[in-house]
Amino acid sequence: MRIFEIILLILSIASIFYFSIRKTTTNKKIELPIILGLLAIHLIFEGYRWQMITIYFLLLIVAIYSYKELSLLKGKWFLKTIKIIGLLLLLIIGFLLPNVLPIFNLPKTTGNYKVGSQYILLKTDREEIITENPDDKRELMIKVWYPAIIKNEEKEPYLNNGDRFSFAAKYGLPNSTFNYLNSVETNTYASPKVANEKFPILIFSHGSYSKASGYYAIIEEIVSHGYIVLNINHTYESTGTLFPDGSIKLYNQEYDQKYISTQKMAELAWNGTQNYNNAKTEEEKLAVSKEVLKNYIAAEITRNWSKDFVSVIDALKTWNRNSFLENHLNLSKIGVFGHSQGGSSAGQAILDDERISAGVNLDGVQWGEMIDTSLTKPFLNISSEWISPHPNFNIFAYRNSSKNIFYDAKIKNSGHASFMDIPLMFNIPTLNESGTIEPKEAYKIINKTVISFFDNHLKNKENDLLKLQKEFSSLEISIK
Repeated sequence: MRIFEIILLILSIASIFYFSIRKTTTNKKIELPIILGLLAIHLIFEGYRWQMITIYFLLLIVAIYSYKELSLLKGKWFLKTIKIIGLLLLLIIGFLLPNVLPIFNLPKTTGNYKVGSQYILLKTDREEIITENPDDKRELMIKVWYPAIIKNEEKEPYLNNGDRFSFAAKYGLPNSTFNYLNSVETNTYASPKVANEKFPILIFSHGSYSKASGYYAIIEEIVSHGYIVLNINHTYESTGTLFPDGSIKLYNQEYDQKYISTQKMAELAWNGTQNYNNAKTEEEKLAVSKEVLKNYIAAEITRNWSKDFVSVIDALKTWNRNSFLENHLNLSKIGVFGHSQGGSSAGQAILDDERISAGVNLDGVQWGEMIDTSLTKPFLNISSEWISPHPNFNIFAYRNSSKNIFYDAKIKNSGHASFMDIPLMFNIPTLNESGTIEPKEAYKIINKTVISFFDNHLKNKENDLLKLQKEFSSLEISIK
């Protein structure tokens, strides 16, 4: 909670106690200015947000009782009991809502560069397989995060309306639900000039049915260390995509029901998990892993998203000649990374496109063909702490490791959402899938490990990633 929100909460508690025990003859000329004045200061300097609605309502009740010089608990015992229960409920809700959905602080960047962002619409000649119209072509919105020269530019708001409205739609909420995020200060400036250098390129892919750019805590830090990050929004497969004409294309539920959330896929996932956990030998686990990794629908998504990576790479030369990125892209230094489904797709992209120099999978099961082949480029796999009955298919997916260098890392006490901004947005660790690790500690580990890895393979540095275990007790990392 922010400073004046805390003051209003304390004022609500104190006022309820005061108006419950006070005499009816009071000085409302003192009480009302204090109540209304503090409320006004909050609204002016911090701004309204709906999570505080019960506190506003409590203060309105208190103001009315002050104006009429009444006692809150005046009346018969039954009425008093109802009032006490109602007031306690309002106070509890008033405390919980602002803390569960807080105005959070993103980690400050530590690199030498300021961060800017702009958007690019990428039109491909590939068929759009998700829609029913055979004439539709695949179009992708790319959020470009880059080292920037800052003059008078303003910082961008946290998440654009495509991310906000679609995230609200996912849970059946009004579009205005996430307006309070305007109060979250990002480290990213809107549309400044790119810093006067050439930078290595990192292409990032989000998780399935996730907010495409809901990874500020990781991407801002990486960019501040001298990388251009091209954040793909996989159309119809994120929560939603905002296009330049103002249209928003939401996650395609029809396609999901037809191909993804089917009984066949559910049975394959369930039976695969049970058979893996019941397998007696490594050979049996390998057989189960092959069946699931190659045939579950996520493997098909991985292959399709890898094509999105390739389409972005195909466009780089053009952007390096005719866009705000002109002469700022180091086309010989391309890395890929992603979270969850996006991490799996980054692994597949390395197999599919020789122009990629290195890749990172952030807590994604490596669906697809990886289990039958081996990487020829440096790769880093970072997982959260997968707890039984979660089968660790990646043991077999990466069984051939890499002909180059392959790092396998785990962040102890972390969860799947530890790689996203979700733990900051939704402050209930038992429900937000972020484990018990402190969110900003997890971000430090992820960022330091990923930056050190890409620095080695895209900037020719010689960081010893294994030594990071001494710096972070929650990190386990090895070379396979």
